[in-house]
Amino acid sequence: MMCGKVIFFSCLVGFLAVFLSLDFFIPYREAAAAKLPLKLKSYFDDFVNLCSSHLEFLKYLTFSPKLFSKTEVKRFTGVDGDSVYLALLGRVYDVTRGRKHYGPDGGYHGFAGQDGTRAFVTGDFTPDGLIEDVSDLQLEDYLGLQGWQQFYEKDYKYVGKLVGHFYDKDGNPTEAMNQYLIKLAEAKSEKKKDQDDARRFPPCNSEWRQDEGTRFWCSTLSGGVERDWVGVPRQYFQPGRTYPRCACVRTTGPPSGQDDLALHDNRGDLDNPKLKLYDGCEPTAESCHVP
Repeated sequence: MMCGKVIFFSCLVGFLAVFLSLDFFIPYREAAAAKLPLKLKSYFDDFVNLCSSHLEFLKYLTFSPKLFSKTEVKRFTGVDGDSVYLALLGRVYDVTRGRKHYGPDGGYHGFAGQDGTRAFVTGDFTPDGLIEDVSDLQLEDYLGLQGWQQFYEKDYKYVGKLVGHFYDKDGNPTEAMNQYLIKLAEAKSEKKKDQDDARRFPPCNSEWRQDEGTRFWCSTLSGGVERDWVGVPRQYFQPGRTYPRCACVRTTGPPSGQDDLALHDNRGDLDNPKLKLYDGCEPTAESCHVP
């Protein structure tokens, strides 16, 4: 008997959740709430929120991503007031509420009705640039694509998958998607290495003046890395980079990463072979001018 009551209550709440959450009912709901005593109004608001949460849960249980063909997605370009869809990494989003950006008169209309993933990070909005292939991008570009995907997941409605480059006819990831995920993981790993490297060798402050050239200097906050030492400017030949950057280098204590080293010369990282003194700069100077 109790089980039956629970099922009945669940169905009742489900029905009310759908009814109270419908857009056309909002004015009536607000009018009814305005006539209630303040204490009852708070209970009513709580009940409406409960219904809305129940509806979202029902949507979660029943939502099944639609599989779109490229021909189907091409229909959603916003022409004649129609809905606007775009795809990113094979995931299709309804961006109709952003019509001013993605509609026929919007600056990003080129993304409408197709998957132009590559253009999100290259800025090439020509037909040759609005493509799905991302196999030869720079590592940081994969992080950029992840950022765009997070944006659309948060701000727009996900409606399904695009069959083709990233997903097969059954909605399963293709080899192209697997390769993207591998590249993304590699990019995240490199980013972490760069962050660790920046903590070890913080970037210098810099400024340029026509009559003096470039000045590099160090402080306890240079490079956005807060620390209890200042350091001296050095050219840092970072592995995997073509050109050196200016880094602030510790001048005392053991070498970085060897804090437990009992015997050392108390010169910090000054003897690191990847570091070079700027021409004309004093070895212990906290500021250097470079013509």
